[in-house]
Amino acid sequence: MAKRQTRRSISVRGITYQRLKNYCDARGLSISGFLEQLIAERMDAEGEPVPEKVEHVPRPRQPATDEIISQHFTF
Repeated sequence: MAKRQTRRSISVRGITYQRLKNYCDARGLSISGFLEQLIAERMDAEGEPVPEKVEHVPRPRQPATDEIISQHFTF
């Protein structure tokens, strides 16, 4: 396992998520594991190369709590 694991998210319609959840629950699978397997199989079949490393995209900096309060309140 990598020293630092990052997760990204994707969105699906509610009905698609429920269908996926029901399918995985009935088979004792995790949703993420099932999807990763499906995606890898499809990409392998199409010859998509596996990158040697994951490009890190830093998250935008969140302002400190004091900065947030001072931006919204005056006394």
